Amino acid sequence: MAINSLTWLHPNYLKLSHLVKTHDNAHGLMLVGYSGIGKRILAFQLAGDYLDSDKLKPKRWANYATTANEYQDSDLFHPDCNFVCPEENKTTIPIDRIRSLKSFFELTSHQGKGKVAIIRPAESMTYSAANSLLKILEEPPDETLLILITESIQKLPETVVSRMQIHNIRKPSVEETIGWLNNEETENDWQEIIALFGSRPLLINELGYEFLTAKIKKISTDLDSLVLKKSKPSEIAANWAKEDLDMMLKILYIWISSLVTGSLVKEIDAVKYVPSSFKGLIGAKLNYELCFNYLNEIANIRHHLLNGKGLNWSLQISNLLTPIYADLKGLIQHG
Repeated sequence: MAINSLTWLHPNYLKLSHLVKTHDNAHGLMLVGYSGIGKRILAFQLAGDYLDSDKLKPKRWANYATTANEYQDSDLFHPDCNFVCPEENKTTIPIDRIRSLKSFFELTSHQGKGKVAIIRPAESMTYSAANSLLKILEEPPDETLLILITESIQKLPETVVSRMQIHNIRKPSVEETIGWLNNEETENDWQEIIALFGSRPLLINELGYEFLTAKIKKISTDLDSLVLKKSKPSEIAANWAKEDLDMMLKILYIWISSLVTGSLVKEIDAVKYVPSSFKGLIGAKLNYELCFNYLNEIANIRHHLLNGKGLNWSLQISNLLTPIYADLKGLIQHG
């Protein structure tokens, strides 16, 4: 089974497996933890145990669906297991999907083992959808299991969280992440990628070593070019608008965050992987207020981008990059 290779998930799985197999579990389970560490695989594994079906427990992690349509069209599909997530090119789960879930639970189990629903990510439910889910949790049908997958319970209504049994899923260590990645692919030097994206092996593997390495090199070269005045913000912005813009912004956010963290805790290793032009900031007295405002600006642009807001992205990114072009004056404290 795929979960056998995800050793960091074993404590949670062993704790829950027996309970769901005997239907001695809470009606609602909430799996909380970072993205890209295997919570979705754990959820389907538990669904398979609850329904006594190996169909939901393929041998390879790559066989797990990421969207509802993929799930329904895959060999993983089980008529008594409903996978709820945002539709393609959407970022939220609407109330209609949760209402249909209530109808799903009320139907007789096809194989007489009960019914399971997995919601991922749970925080993507709209306010009205979460309220509709609350009604299910208040009067859960017999022989049903609801599994919510989330990165943070803070993003969910307290009324929903209070009715769930919460299980915090451990993030793998750097060593576990490297070991798993090198078992999946040929051996690579993952240190810089893990330093930037964290120990999230499934996410890193899905994006791929070559893709991530190329993106890191691209943005590093672009930022060096800005600082050295070889390129203008508008030129870099025009190129980024044609690239995977969210990925570029994510890497920039991580680098600025690492500079702030390294400055606050006086930890050089925290800024080991940054563009060469940023090295001069290591040990410098940063203007933390401006740094946090800058991070907030990146986050706001990403939010608009992910929600499909129609903005002039070249202009947005050009304005964002201007402080870096201006000798990083938007980050360093003067005087």
